[in-house]
Amino acid sequence: MLRYYFDVVCPYSYLLMPEVEAAEDAGIPVEWVPFELRPAPAELPEPRGKYIRDHWRDHVYPLALAYGIEIHVPVYQPRSTLSLAACLWAQDEGAGRAWREGVQRAFFIEGRDVNDERTLRRVAVESGLSPDGAIAAAWEPERQARLRSLREEASAIGVQGVPSLAVDDKLVFFGAPPPGRVATALDGWDGDAADLAARLRAV
Repeated sequence: MLRYYFDVVCPYSYLLMPEVEAAEDAGIPVEWVPFELRPAPAELPEPRGKYIRDHWRDHVYPLALAYGIEIHVPVYQPRSTLSLAACLWAQDEGAGRAWREGVQRAFFIEGRDVNDERTLRRVAVESGLSPDGAIAAAWEPERQARLRSLREEASAIGVQGVPSLAVDDKLVFFGAPPPGRVATALDGWDGDAADLAARLRAV
């Protein structure tokens, strides 16, 4: 089982996700694991602060151009707790991909606050889900606890950021690779963790 650790507010997760989705479509079983980058009470970056401006100019935009994916520096820098908790629910409902794509489109393309219930309601409708169900799931203590538990489990195998790839409980990759590296490594992959790690290094 390939595990893809992501956060919907991480631009690198957004850029790499289509290659992992393509691998899933080709038959590789993928577990999509939310990993909240900045859970409370971690400090959030200033949306128009120097760190965000410089990092996007020097790293995110050049990589997005290489991938050929539209992305814009977010207007907001919110916590992703609500959107990720609702993502767990959406995955249970069979609409995980639609939810992930909808939230990321709202955040990176439309400039919406994905910690706002109005945004999450809209994403739910676009994903064919109940908007009331999405909000209830987002605030459900058990789902938020599950989100924290998933982060702790990920940290225990060495995941410190996203995007990260693991095979079962073995971390094999972390970072923002150039376009095609992950797709090439997964092409013809037989499921072995060491083999995938070697493929990712070799590409």
